[in-house]
Amino acid sequence: MSPSSPLESIQSLLAATLDADEAARILWALSRLDPSLQKNAVNIGLILSDFSTKAATEYFRAVPLVLQSIGPDELAGWVGMGIQIAQQSSAAGIRFFKQGAAVFSKLPSKPLRDRFLQLGISLAQRDYNLAMEYYQQAPALLANVSLTEAALAEWAEHGFALGKQDYTLAVEYFRTTPSLLILLPIELLPKWIAAGQKLSSGKVLATLQFVRTSPEVFTKISSNADRVRLLDLTAEVAERNPTLAAKLFTEAAAILPPFQTLHLEGVLLDKALTLARFDGELAATLFLSGPKILKEMGRAASHFPEWVEEGMALVKQGPGAGGRGSAKAFFAFESKGAREAVDHFGTGVSLASISRMLKLFAEALSGRPVAIQPTSSLKQEGKESEAPTTDGQTIYLPDHVNQFPDRALNLEWYKVATAYQAGYLEFNTFTPKIADTADLIEALQMKYKRRGGFSSLTSFFSLFPEPALIQRLFEIAEGARIEYLLKQEYPGLRSALIRMREADLARRPPLTGLSPRGAVVELLHQISLSGKTKEPIPPAIQSTLFEACRMLGAVQNPDAPVPVAYAMAAAARVYDLLEIDQAEPTPATGDMETFDERGSPVRGEGEGAGMIAPSTRGVIDPKRVEETKKATQAQADALLEKLKGAGVDLSTEAAVAALSGSIQRGESTLESLQQGGALDTLAEQMTAGRSEPGGTAGGRRFRYDEWDCESNDYRPGWCQVIERPVAAGTPDAVEAILVEYGGMIQSIQTAFQHLRPEGLKRIKGEREGDELDLDALLNSRVEAKSGRSPSDRIYVARQKKERSVAIAFLIDISGSTQQPLPPPPKSGLFGDPKNAGKRIVQIEKEALVLLSKAIDAVGDRFALYGFSGRGKDSVDFYLIKDFDERYGAEIDRRIGRIEAAAQNRDGAAIRHAARRLAAQPSKVKVLALISDGKPLDDQYSGSYSTADTKMALREAKRQGIHPYCITVDREGPEYLRGMYGEVAYLVIDQIETLPVKLPQIYKRLTT
Repeated sequence: MSPSSPLESIQSLLAATLDADEAARILWALSRLDPSLQKNAVNIGLILSDFSTKAATEYFRAVPLVLQSIGPDELAGWVGMGIQIAQQSSAAGIRFFKQGAAVFSKLPSKPLRDRFLQLGISLAQRDYNLAMEYYQQAPALLANVSLTEAALAEWAEHGFALGKQDYTLAVEYFRTTPSLLILLPIELLPKWIAAGQKLSSGKVLATLQFVRTSPEVFTKISSNADRVRLLDLTAEVAERNPTLAAKLFTEAAAILPPFQTLHLEGVLLDKALTLARFDGELAATLFLSGPKILKEMGRAASHFPEWVEEGMALVKQGPGAGGRGSAKAFFAFESKGAREAVDHFGTGVSLASISRMLKLFAEALSGRPVAIQPTSSLKQEGKESEAPTTDGQTIYLPDHVNQFPDRALNLEWYKVATAYQAGYLEFNTFTPKIADTADLIEALQMKYKRRGGFSSLTSFFSLFPEPALIQRLFEIAEGARIEYLLKQEYPGLRSALIRMREADLARRPPLTGLSPRGAVVELLHQISLSGKTKEPIPPAIQSTLFEACRMLGAVQNPDAPVPVAYAMAAAARVYDLLEIDQAEPTPATGDMETFDERGSPVRGEGEGAGMIAPSTRGVIDPKRVEETKKATQAQADALLEKLKGAGVDLSTEAAVAALSGSIQRGESTLESLQQGGALDTLAEQMTAGRSEPGGTAGGRRFRYDEWDCESNDYRPGWCQVIERPVAAGTPDAVEAILVEYGGMIQSIQTAFQHLRPEGLKRIKGEREGDELDLDALLNSRVEAKSGRSPSDRIYVARQKKERSVAIAFLIDISGSTQQPLPPPPKSGLFGDPKNAGKRIVQIEKEALVLLSKAIDAVGDRFALYGFSGRGKDSVDFYLIKDFDERYGAEIDRRIGRIEAAAQNRDGAAIRHAARRLAAQPSKVKVLALISDGKPLDDQYSGSYSTADTKMALREAKRQGIHPYCITVDREGPEYLRGMYGEVAYLVIDQIETLPVKLPQIYKRLTT
């Protein structure tokens, strides 16, 4: 370094802030510069040092690299901006110069750099933090987007304006917009900002999320017109519900792609925007439900615009006809009308409409009770969400299938998918015998140096280095075994199995992107479906593929069925084959059609997700089966403890059976049992005399729609009614009633016996009879003489007189009937102190005993039902006496066993009682509902419950049933006119009179 070198002037500066080695490296780098350039750089740096020594030190370190991207005349502008920042924050100044080389490397054009620095100096004077964000982000923007000087300034000004509201939001703006403006024209930036700001609702988090997700969302939209529609839609919805608008925008990235595949994204946005101008929440409901609607429509998806128009027509009906509520349920695809509209446009089949039939079919095949549930109720843990599967107790199937243009084929898809899952249960897929697998397991343990015994399929998979691969191969081998056995055992299924295999093959993905081994597995799957592949087999893998097919053929033995151990062994052999390095593949021989009956797989890991329709073969998931079995055992232990505490002795096997039965009947799920509530309910059901009114656990299940007054439509299959036979109690309770009402009972029976038909009645105008009908005979002679054909109805017949009456009494035995009667008055007819302390349910029992005695005296057909419940999936319907049962002491003891239970969901109970009553042959059918108050259950109260009850009574009338409602609620008139307005009803304000009045009411109803 010469004595006159400019670098001498900065030696002391560097020495004061850096160690000797670092200072020497900087001086050396500066010495490599051209002398004139070096002098200019040093002088500018010395000016900077007057404002910040540390920033100047960083400048001297960076300037040699920066000068590789900018000219000497640009140094002043760069340092000028740096001085503005360093004056306000030395730390920010250091960062500014440290990032210089990276910043200018993105700006190859001098005019761009000049524009960039000129604006930067101005911004740095206002807010150094935001100026730093501008400094770091603007180069990427300028490098990718052509902006005028005015547009660049506008972009920066928007960021600074946001900074006045929230600094974090402004930072996010500067960091996001360089990638956003590649997709969104700069002139749409104000619209984008305005939409985002409407989401804040006083909190900036939603707007931050909007800014961050915008590039991803707009990447999914191909046209600026649709981007504008989405922004307008977001803003419209935000006017009413900012939270919903934020959700709408964020999820747009996932919602729009399925519509783009069908070129319907513009339609969805247009329809939603049109709706948003009327009601933002309805628009959001439609938009967010879009993929679900599209999937349900299936092949009819081209009719999506017409389907939306049907929903919009509901909006125009106005509040009186359901209006907005109907439309919301329609667009959320939660109403029967929405499904009916899809069926109108397409040929799909919903699981709800055929689940009962599939349950019977599965139970007939598997020989065990099973439940049928939608896959939407199951956490698939990464697997295809719609793929059929089983946990050993329940078969899970898609909610809706619309894969074919023919409804019959969609129904057949369900049937075949059910057959496979039932086949896994029937033919013991999940329970391999240790004796059959001992040699295989021992060989694998030696080969892979594994320890531990074999206990399940999951433990079998874990023996291999790649468990996912062996599981996929096992699915193929076991699928082949099950399909072969289904064809052998049930020849009637053969043609359906073949049709579905062809359909599954047509939906397989191409081989593009698969490794050689992955291609072998995929082609093995394809060959198993229909004996052929969708595309030519690559020569390099032909020999491996053919050998794998030969190995899998061992699971199909025409002489005798083979156990699951054969599928395990076949999968292990193919696994070994795929481990071999095939450096020189041998040429293929033979026709692929010869493998028509070889290796029929099911869908396993790695099949991909999204656009592949689920295969009828479904997923074999042994882990789920094993976890379900383990969890069931744990819950059985918990159930035993609860029963033990209640004094009930039960075996472990019986407890497991009770839990499994509860799940299979759809009464509970394993999750609800684990949460405790359902387990408590089951324990109560199995504990005689506890909270159950004498009902026994178990019974038939029935699904019913429920009326939603808000949507003005039914919620399909919403409620489950469970029939519970009532066991007879001890005679004590009934004997007390007979003693108390002994004299009254005799009087009632005597009075009612006069209603019993006696003798014979004469019927004139019959073809046969015991005597001539003289009037008819005379008319017949007159007709003959006048040349007309005479009538042969000239006899009088004698027939037994009969009352053709059937009546069902439906009694509310919810928890509110446990309430005691009010204190008796000091005087009066009903001031008898014997009623003191009685509860409503006791009065109901007394009334039923007296009523039964009265009806028995008449000889009419009658049934006694009670109802209570614990939510929509457990509406308990107690069979106290059915129509075909003779009345006697046994029935009295059942009545005596009744106790107050839980809540009351009147609509479902009325529908089920009407169903049983409608099946009776009597000419007159009466349904008498006895209740102590408003319907009340989980999410079933207020106007919703009264509207559903009213609709259920209306449905009964349509079936030719005469409903009659009796309530003992003193507040009844306040709501009864709305609930029972269309049917006859009676309010008994003194409930203690019910035993006396009920027989009188019956007499009026049936005479």
